Formats: sequence, structure tokens, C-alpha cells
Amino acid sequence: MDGTAWARFRRHRWLPGAVLVLLAVTVAAGFVLVRAERRESGNTGALERACGGVLPRDAVRALLPEDGSWSERSGPGPRGLVACGVGVSGGEGGWLQLTAVPVLAPPLVSVRVEGVAGDPFARAPRWVADHRWADATATVGCAGGLPGYPRPVTSFHVYGDLSTVGDAAPTGWAGHLAEAVAAVAEDLRTAHGCGGPAVRPADVRPAPRAAPDGTDGAAGQDGKAVRAACDWFRAARLGPGWGPTGDASRGAEHPGARACVTGGLNGERTAAVTSASWWGELLPEARTEYGRELALVGRGTAPGGRRSAHTVAAWAEARCGDGPALHRVSVTAAEKDGLADRAEALLGRYLEAAHCRDVTRLGTVWK
Repeated sequence: MDGTAWARFRRHRWLPGAVLVLLAVTVAAGFVLVRAERRESGNTGALERACGGVLPRDAVRALLPEDGSWSERSGPGPRGLVACGVGVSGGEGGWLQLTAVPVLAPPLVSVRVEGVAGDPFARAPRWVADHRWADATATVGCAGGLPGYPRPVTSFHVYGDLSTVGDAAPTGWAGHLAEAVAAVAEDLRTAHGCGGPAVRPADVRPAPRAAPDGTDGAAGQDGKAVRAACDWFRAARLGPGWGPTGDASRGAEHPGARACVTGGLNGERTAAVTSASWWGELLPEARTEYGRELALVGRGTAPGGRRSAHTVAAWAEARCGDGPALHRVSVTAAEKDGLADRAEALLGRYLEAAHCRDVTRLGTVWK
């Protein structure tokens, strides 16, 4: 009977072919299913390894094509923080990249008045500004400071970029990217014991794009810094007979120092005036830089002979809004008579404008 059935099966017009087709379809379906399961397992593993496993699963799956094989990148980023990502390699799909960098002040070049009022810092490394060109960024405060840096670091940026194949981006990609950035930022905030509120996707913002002239789009920041440093030098605060000359002032305020270089009128006489304060970690550096001048405070007299200009500097120590600080005001004018008194008077106006207390006048020194 088995032989007869087999013979009939072989002699059937279409049944053997149909069975072969069905068998081929079954094998192919099984192969596709196994391959899909392996790809799904591989993608899950890549997602679990990327960025320490903190990336939100649903958000990443909404950003990346699931029909591709994902791979991950994880490692230290610039200056020891995070650079990690996950995506489809080989240009076949999208890629999600997350980076965290500390907010650093470039190293100081000079703490002298002229330097602080201008640009006292060395050129910052290029990576410091990379977040400005990212798709999304979050800035996280860390009051306790991040370890391992020569100067205090109390905040960091976390930024994310999404690359896609072609022009189309997944629907709602900005919100999903914000979730990924927030997850990495919150993990770092917790790991470093930064305190403060948890980082949420709502805290993530599109990064400010660079302006056509190469600036970061924060126009007017330099002007604000000049106004902050030179705000005390106004007619209403200088007293009778004093007033700004109208010449452009140079001034800046930095962590640990501020300075202003400007000019004023006293009666019919014109004087160049500088002011500066140092506090915090820059205070010892300023004392060292001006050590020779401070050693001569109160000891010298006005220089003799004819000069085209005379300069006298008045010094004081005081506690202001930024804690203990060292303050200096200098005046340069053609006439030396009364110049030291004018420097002392202007120093008083300067300290008053800064709301200083516990003032100790150190005296004046001729330059």
C-alpha cells in the first residue's frame, strides 16, 4: 500500500512540485525567522551595552531601523566623560551618538588688569564647543564638582546627534532623542553625586546653532560682560566733577576676576582709569603677580621730574558678594597733584558699587 501510494504521488501531475514548493517556503520562512530572532537578540544586546545600558529602549527603537543589525560604541569621551552610541553600521541605517563633556574655563594666561579686561584665557580646545552643533543638548549642574580636573568643574553638557540615511527622519525623533540625552545626563548626575533635580526630557533643548560669522549665536554677551565690569564707572556713581569721556571701555567678568579699562573727566582734566578685583582661586595668583607693587604700597612718593603722564594705584582688601577679594583702582593723568587722593576716592566708589564690606585700605603706590 505504501508503495502504491508513493507511486501515485510520483505520478501525480502537480502534487510533488507543490510539496517541494511548500518545503522550500517552510525552510525559507524558518531561516528568515531564525535570522530575525538573532537580529532582534543582537540588537537587544547592543542596546543593553551602549552607554552603560541606560538608553530608553522604546525611544531608541523609534529612532533606529529595526530591520538592520545594530552595534554599539561605548567609551570615555573628551576629558574623561562619556562618548557612546548605537546604530546600524555600514551606512545602511541610522546612528545615535551621545557625548558628555565638562564645562571648562580655558587656562588663564594673565591675571593682570589688562589681561582680565581683555582675553586672559588660552584658546579652548575644539571639543569644548562641539555641543553647539548637536541636535539636542542638556546642561547639568554639579555643585559638588567633578573630580579629576585642575580647576573646579561644576557643570557638564550632554548632547546627542541622530544621523539617518536619506532625508527622512523618524516621526517624533526630537522627543525620542531628548529622552536618550536625558537618560545619559541623569545617569552621570547620579554617578557623580551632583545632587539637584533629576534630568528630564523637558530639560533637553535644541543646541544653539552657530551664526554665519562663526560665533555661537550668543550675540551681545561680550557687551554684557563689559557693562558688568564697568558698571561702577558712571557719572551717577563717580561723584561731582567726574564723568565718562565717551571713549569705548574694555571690560570683562570671569570666574575669579573682573576688570575695566576706561576713562573719565575731572573738571577739565582727563584721566585714564582701571579697576580690577580678584577672588577665589585667582586671589593667590593676583597677589603673586602684583607682589612687587603690593610690597611698595604706602612707601613711595610721587616721582620727580617731568613726565607726560603719571599713574597711581590704590589697593584694598574687602569681602564682597564673591567672598574675600583684592581690589585695585589706578588713575593715569598728566598732572600728579592730587592724583593719589583721586585714586583713593575712586577706589571707594568702586567698592561701594560692589557692595563690599569689611574693607581694609592698603594704600597707594606710584607707578
